[in-house]
Amino acid sequence: MRLRFGAAILALSPLLCFAEPASACEQAAFASVVSNASTLLSTMNDEHKKAFQAKLATLKSREGWADGDYAAKATPFIKDATTSALDEDNKALLDKVPLLGGAAGAEAADAAQLTGKRCAMLSELRAMMAKVVENTRAKWAHMLGKVDAALDEPRQAKAAGQ
Repeated sequence: MRLRFGAAILALSPLLCFAEPASACEQAAFASVVSNASTLLSTMNDEHKKAFQAKLATLKSREGWADGDYAAKATPFIKDATTSALDEDNKALLDKVPLLGGAAGAEAADAAQLTGKRCAMLSELRAMMAKVVENTRAKWAHMLGKVDAALDEPRQAKAAGQ
């Protein structure tokens, strides 16, 4: 239930930007969004990387992969159509970040309009960073699921043979 509530808050947070005071849409807010996403991604990657490497090492040992064959045998667990699509989606999202500022300053006729545009850009940045985090989480779930399934194959084969 907490997860659903957290997801709902995250999904609605970009909409709440317009209700915030103008100071909430200043440069520090943009830096904070990027910093928070970066911290979350680093933590997630550190945690999952350790578990993933341990599982691959177990698979390597169990399957008797030679050290020279390890990279080739491990690659399908890391790179496939799903992970490539998630990586491409993240790249496309991150490529849009520098374009957010665009011509907002030149188009704004007054301070209120400029603040509204800044808040809209901040909202878009939050949504983009949330999607990057979501994609990264999905990528790790996919990769870990594949290696878990490979580790579970002998048990499944043994159960099917009985």
